[in-house]
Amino acid sequence: MAGPAPQGAPRMLRIDIRTRYGALQGNLAVPPGGMRLAEFAANLMSLDDRMVGMAAKAEAQAGRPVTCSKGCGACCRQAVPLSPAEAWMLADHVAAFPPERREAVLSRFAQARERLFHAGFAERSLQDAGKAALERLAVDYFRLGIACPFLEAEACSIHPQRPSACREFLAVSPADYCSDPGSRPVRNVPMAASMTDALSRLCATVLGGEPTAVPLTLALDWAAAHREEGRQSFDALLLMESFFGILAAAVGKPA
Repeated sequence: MAGPAPQGAPRMLRIDIRTRYGALQGNLAVPPGGMRLAEFAANLMSLDDRMVGMAAKAEAQAGRPVTCSKGCGACCRQAVPLSPAEAWMLADHVAAFPPERREAVLSRFAQARERLFHAGFAERSLQDAGKAALERLAVDYFRLGIACPFLEAEACSIHPQRPSACREFLAVSPADYCSDPGSRPVRNVPMAASMTDALSRLCATVLGGEPTAVPLTLALDWAAAHREEGRQSFDALLLMESFFGILAAAVGKPA
């Protein structure tokens, strides 16, 4: 029998989650000590890529290949929802930018916020909103034409660090449908589970309260207003065990 791991050595966590697209299996090395939720989210993006790849492969095999291509920024003008962990993650990314680039991105965030408030979105709540109301809000947001602050030359300037909602939004309907989602139905690759939802539930579990979503264009303001929670550290193994329990429950639900 192996003895206890040396102090400071990574701990191992075995995962075995069966999804409709196949199994997520492996041994994960969990770093010792604590981890902020932003760091935890950043470390999960490769897992999300794996889940997205499995789903996209299944759709392609069924005759529905992904139609997204570089240079089409239609989805970068939608109301992208983030988990709190990913809002803090993006704030970390922006804080690490060189000064000139950081100022340019912050200016775009400020312009987007101003347009949203002038359009009355500050008074439109997601609380208790039904599916139809959420769909109307999404269409109204899209029609404002507010580009993601990270969009440059119709391409994502933080593509390797983009949040899970962006990774998971892959169209299989004709590409030009995305330019007018209110009148032409956009069909997306169905995911086994939403990383955004799972991370939101994890944040609610460890911080208390209800799961919440943060619009990307307001993420930096939200992260600043919740700076203290974002600075908290949690045992990395506890975060992993809690998260994979949430994810396993999500993929086990019927579509």
